[in-house]
Amino acid sequence: MATTEKKPLVISDAEASVIHRKLRAAQMLFLISYAVLLLLFCLLNIFAAGGSFKLWLVQCFPLLIFIPGLVQQRYRTYSWICFVILPYFTWAVVNVMSPLIRWHDIAVLVLSVIIFITAMMASRWLQYWQYYQHQIRS
Repeated sequence: MATTEKKPLVISDAEASVIHRKLRAAQMLFLISYAVLLLLFCLLNIFAAGGSFKLWLVQCFPLLIFIPGLVQQRYRTYSWICFVILPYFTWAVVNVMSPLIRWHDIAVLVLSVIIFITAMMASRWLQYWQYYQHQIRS
């Protein structure tokens, strides 16, 4: 029975450059979508007839708790946001399929999809980028 040894992952400088560009693009698109979603929830609860502080808190608090991890560039924060954004996606899909569809239901659906995909990719690329930085220090 032959044993195969795992080769350690080595990221070249050229690969690191590509990873860093992809990471920055994903983070920028993520932050824009994240901010727009939070702004949308704020506007809907300020100007809408059915809006309230409690509804705003329920909609925004789960997203706001990740701000420290985003500032500290933790890849696990992006991974957790992927889990947290799923109820928003589910809620938006139900509302979009309803005969009482509203424009902001479509906006929440599109933003939640963008947030999910960009957070997933940013998590992976940030993990590789941090591994590369550790690799060059060693």
